[in-house]
Amino acid sequence: MTTTTMQILAAYLHVLGVATYLGGAIVMEFVVGPAQKAIPPAQAQVMGLKTADRFLAFAWGALGLILASGLLRLATLHNLGLLASTRLWQTSYGRTLLAMVILWAVLVVNGAIITFVLRPKLAGRMSSRVSAAQASAGQDAKIKAAAWTTRLARVDLGIVLVVALLGSSLKFGGVG
Repeated sequence: MTTTTMQILAAYLHVLGVATYLGGAIVMEFVVGPAQKAIPPAQAQVMGLKTADRFLAFAWGALGLILASGLLRLATLHNLGLLASTRLWQTSYGRTLLAMVILWAVLVVNGAIITFVLRPKLAGRMSSRVSAAQASAGQDAKIKAAAWTTRLARVDLGIVLVVALLGSSLKFGGVG
């Protein structure tokens, strides 16, 4: 495979990863969220769990694809050394790239919190042997977990929009 072909493939995969994450975040926020408010709470919970399970698989895949294709893009452009050089701090391109890497890391941390901390709280079922106080506490925990999941998902949507804009600016040398 030629270097040009690798550059095109890496760019295509990178844009595909960003588009998958951004498109999924938009659908979850502006389609699934409002639809859940229009149906009974029990059905909304099941719908939320099922759609979130599917979206999380796509989101983690997209984050992995973004990382792998981003590194491949840098390698094919002979810029992989930029990540470990002072040019990362001294050039607009480098600072923009650094900002994108940091924001990608924030998406990974938020994804880990949603996947491994909040999702288990939302997916748990109540036993029929719990007291009314335990049932109420469990329900409160689910409501708080759902609220935090929504907040983090909205933050992620904002972040991925910024990352897409920053990535577009790299064609012109980066921001500032």
